[in-house]
Amino acid sequence: MASKSDFMAAEEIKAILHGRDKTEQERILRWVSESIGVTAGATIASSAAVLPSQTAKQPAPLGPAHRKDIKSFVAEKAPKNDVQFAAVAAYFYQFEASEAERKDVIGAEDLQTAARQARGYGFTKPLATLNNAVALGYFDRAGRGEFKLNAVGENLVAMTLPSGDSTGGASQGKRRRRTRVRKKGNKKLKTL
Repeated sequence: MASKSDFMAAEEIKAILHGRDKTEQERILRWVSESIGVTAGATIASSAAVLPSQTAKQPAPLGPAHRKDIKSFVAEKAPKNDVQFAAVAAYFYQFEASEAERKDVIGAEDLQTAARQARGYGFTKPLATLNNAVALGYFDRAGRGEFKLNAVGENLVAMTLPSGDSTGGASQGKRRRRTRVRKKGNKKLKTL
């Protein structure tokens, strides 16, 4: 199979990204760069070279698309468990928070603060939740007690949550009662 020139590969990428908003383009380029091991600086330079007309025209999004309230962001994403909540909180701090609140890494105290603001209560062991998120592949360790949301975690929040389940949780259907049959002598007794 013949290898395509750099220019042809860049044109294919440009065609794929054409029509998407700047935030999506940057996220896609970041995910691809992380998956192939290219540094972020090279990705930013590449994205400016591939999409010069689009990056120059569009200012950073502000207003309703750029939330500044963690409570509304968590309500929109509807995480189903503590690990998903941790990913949502990290995503909020990294991409959605105001410039003054932005963080690339979070720790147990950051997660605790986010939980209190968004849910009204904190975690018993926030560090255990972050370690579980690392084990599930949503975070990478960024230092002692610091965790960085990786591409898998970003994808969970940006693309997967909410799952479209209007109940915000697992299926809320009626549970069937289990029936147990006991034998007593020759008679069968049903108990619920």
